[in-house]
Amino acid sequence: MPFSLPSPTEARLLHTLRRCRKNIYVAYGVAIVGTALAVLLRIAIGRLDTSAPFITFYPAIVFITVIAGFGPGVLAGLLSSLAAWYFFLPPYWSWNVEGNTGVVLANFAFINVINVVVVSILNRVMERGLEREEEVRALIETAPNGIVVVDETGRINLVNATAEKLFGYTRLELIGEKVEVLVPDRLANAHETLRGAYLKAPETRAMGKGRDLSGRRKDGSEFPVEVGLSPITRDGRTVVLATVIDISERKKAADRQRLLNEELRHRTGNLFAVIQGLVRSSFDGKRSSAEARDMLLGRMQSLSHTTAMLAGAAWEGAPLDRIVQAELAAFTDRAEVEGCEILVSPSAAQSLALILHELATNASKYGALSVPSGRIAIRGRISNNGASRGVFLFQWRESGGPPVAQPKRRGFGSAILLDTAKAFGEVELDYTHDGIQYNLMMPLNAIQPKAASGQSDGSTHHVASDSFPAAGEADRV
Repeated sequence: MPFSLPSPTEARLLHTLRRCRKNIYVAYGVAIVGTALAVLLRIAIGRLDTSAPFITFYPAIVFITVIAGFGPGVLAGLLSSLAAWYFFLPPYWSWNVEGNTGVVLANFAFINVINVVVVSILNRVMERGLEREEEVRALIETAPNGIVVVDETGRINLVNATAEKLFGYTRLELIGEKVEVLVPDRLANAHETLRGAYLKAPETRAMGKGRDLSGRRKDGSEFPVEVGLSPITRDGRTVVLATVIDISERKKAADRQRLLNEELRHRTGNLFAVIQGLVRSSFDGKRSSAEARDMLLGRMQSLSHTTAMLAGAAWEGAPLDRIVQAELAAFTDRAEVEGCEILVSPSAAQSLALILHELATNASKYGALSVPSGRIAIRGRISNNGASRGVFLFQWRESGGPPVAQPKRRGFGSAILLDTAKAFGEVELDYTHDGIQYNLMMPLNAIQPKAASGQSDGSTHHVASDSFPAAGEADRV
């Protein structure tokens, strides 16, 4: 049967023969010992029986050639001829030649040569067949995919090391078992029916095309697989070589890709809602086109920087300190930042980017950054604050700038600083003699990515939408 395992006895015998032929001392030793035994056996039969002087030598030479190879077979033929000449052909115990002794010896030698050549050729053919079979077995054994060979009765003839690892069985546990042992119990009967139908018209194809297939491990657990079927016919019998691939990681990757696409669709919708809100608030007819354009471009640039950071991190989150640095890039020598080395979720990153942009814009127009002596101090700190989960305290302090007063009308900037921030936590906005003092206290599980917080990233926190109040005549907060 093709692709069937030899028995342990057969395997040991084949390896013993190979080792014998490769060791010249053993091989020629076999020739000498075998010839000596043939002589002794011939003597035991009867030295004076001249009717068949070579009766024990013919099988001995063939046997020696099979065991030891061509060279030892030739040596056995030569030794047998000499022994028969001296012991069993008249005149006995002599090297003299009488009558037709020479002809008999010549015929014996000729027949020996033919036997040795024929057996040697057969040996070589068998060797090549074994070498090819070993090459095939080596390829099967080292294949990265699981390979299971099943005969016409549905019994397993061969498995490779990868299949052992996939299914958790040793090959000795699988050889001779029905292949349905590798199929979930609920599908075993249907699989047996389909297997019978396949063997009626076998062809190379994928198994269960268009359907999800599952394999069953020894412990009963199941895993998704992809199976390819290849029929092999020899001597009128057919076996099926099945390649089995564990596609668990591929399934997980597909699920992740599907979730990523859904997340991207959701975030794209949020981003367009943000842009729509920014455009409406900027072009509300209460400021010149140039002012509205500059305002919109500034806010869009802020969103662009943050979105680029998020895209570079596969939308897993963005570092708050980098968002701060991007918004205060023009005032790095006048801003002091500490404690902001924290990763925030995509929705929190977009909201905090807009908040920082409004604070920086207001400070550069009316606050500390509007005069050379003004400075900004930004502090971040994580505190338990009596809560089961920590909170992040964000502080913006202006100093050295002109006095500020609370505006009489609420603009779009105020909506971002107050309403947007309230979606994440508690906010305080004070107008002091030194400048704006802005405090934002946010629960960590509301702003951190779910990998860090163990929860959703808060995708329901929309940073801007049509629900924002319309901006006032000025954008000063």
